[in-house]
Amino acid sequence: MGLLVTPGAHATTRSPIDLQCTAVTTWACAEAKACERRGDEAKESYSFDLVAMTYQAPHDRGAITEFATDDGGFMIFVLNGGRRYVHKNADAGDPMTSFLYMSSHDMRELRCNARYAPDASAVASDASRGLTGHYYLTGVMETGSELVLRPDGSFAWFMSYGAADQAAEGKWRIDGEAVLLEAGPSAGAEPAFRQLRLRIDHGALLLNGAGKGRYERHP
Repeated sequence: MGLLVTPGAHATTRSPIDLQCTAVTTWACAEAKACERRGDEAKESYSFDLVAMTYQAPHDRGAITEFATDDGGFMIFVLNGGRRYVHKNADAGDPMTSFLYMSSHDMRELRCNARYAPDASAVASDASRGLTGHYYLTGVMETGSELVLRPDGSFAWFMSYGAADQAAEGKWRIDGEAVLLEAGPSAGAEPAFRQLRLRIDHGALLLNGAGKGRYERHP
């Protein structure tokens, strides 16, 4: 069955992960004749899980056995228990209109609402906001260090060990399960590091992935 996005939507597209559809019209299509509208079976519900690759129809359920998309925004998939296709209606608005071909003589017009996976950049942004703040190093003898992660993606870092002081400023970002600090050029001395990776651990940041050196956020 193939699918459906609103016109032009594929230019900024995110693929749906779930479709909830209702049959609004059924059609009987005789060979070499125009399809005729039928009144039965309208309002039946269909759902398509495009992550688990399963479907639920009024009288059966099963697996989506084939799946394909193209650059035009069409989604085509095939169900077990019979070849059934849905294709995008290019003139449709939202909710999307598509057609489910039960057989060569049986077609249903569906109205579908799609659910999409969260945008990755938005998820990363939310995670970043949860890590901003002022951190202090704990668990390392005779060493003092502070780290400030700012909402604009910049950071300031300072460490004092004995008589030696080090500092760095630059940009920070989430990299997998860690915060990556990338130091920029400084007007003074060379930065203490070019990159520093701190593993995220329940709101704290682990120095070099170790359990002893931890940057704990100040309330």
